[in-house]
Amino acid sequence: MAKEAVLWNDVEVNVGWGTLRGKTCVVDGTGLDNDNGLHVVGLHGWLDNCNTFDNLVPLLPSKTKVLVLDFPGHGWSDHLPLGAHYNPFVYAFNIKTAVLKLGWKKFILMGHSMGGAVSCVFTAIFPELVSALIIFDYVAPQSTRGFIEQCQIYAEDLLKSEKLALEPPLVYSEKEAIDRLIAARVFGYSDDATIDKEAAQILLPRSAQEVSNGYVWSHDRKARPTFLVFISGKKWIEIISAIKCPVLLIQATRGTNMFQIESLNKIYEVYRRNAQWFSVEIVEGCHHVHLTEPSHVAPSVTHFLEKVANRKQPIQARL
Repeated sequence: MAKEAVLWNDVEVNVGWGTLRGKTCVVDGTGLDNDNGLHVVGLHGWLDNCNTFDNLVPLLPSKTKVLVLDFPGHGWSDHLPLGAHYNPFVYAFNIKTAVLKLGWKKFILMGHSMGGAVSCVFTAIFPELVSALIIFDYVAPQSTRGFIEQCQIYAEDLLKSEKLALEPPLVYSEKEAIDRLIAARVFGYSDDATIDKEAAQILLPRSAQEVSNGYVWSHDRKARPTFLVFISGKKWIEIISAIKCPVLLIQATRGTNMFQIESLNKIYEVYRRNAQWFSVEIVEGCHHVHLTEPSHVAPSVTHFLEKVANRKQPIQARL
């Protein structure tokens, strides 16, 4: 699956209200100063953590420098205080603070699922920081409900999550934690989970904290309610219209966004009209294909990274 395990170095950065944590490496490298000029920042999906890229990173071009971070309220990063809530802008602003404090001033942004949505928001708001964008299995927010109904559901979920955050955490055995990680990740058009036991074991160390009698979840219960309704429809089109850098969109055949081809084509056309260049690749696999079958996505990612590295002309904003 992987060429060879990379040497990760833990990082943490104070972002004002708390600390974000993650890790960094150079592919096939022993030192963080020995890189090829390709700098990649990885953003994970909803209730996942930065270990989601562990199987893919070793397959990236040699000497690529990689930084992956746990979002606020996820993995080993701190939780927002009670009364503060998670949304794509909160995530984007905190990631910006973290990467700048860590000295990353220009990079390729790589996001999976919710991380893909946040990556699009980030790139639209902070285009000067992003040289190219890679998105795994995320095309656009989907909703079958009206906006007001969705807002009401979101508000109700927020209130429930704040109450849950005050309750003692539930403790699970390692097997129970693994089983629940798998069962919670059923997306798309199949009832099958999108990760297997091996993938769950990769996520577990940052998904759950080991205590004396088992494991408790690391993520903030307030991070569970979905916020994507607030950037659906025309708002999403406006966001991706602002993305001018090169874009690679990788979709899984059994992923979350294989909806009607007419809808997909509308999104593709927005990217093609605005991005410096746009590539879309359909690969065999489920929503977490980058984790469970990294060899299915690595060739497309490598080709894209090499094309970005060999680009002769600077990005020109399209008016």
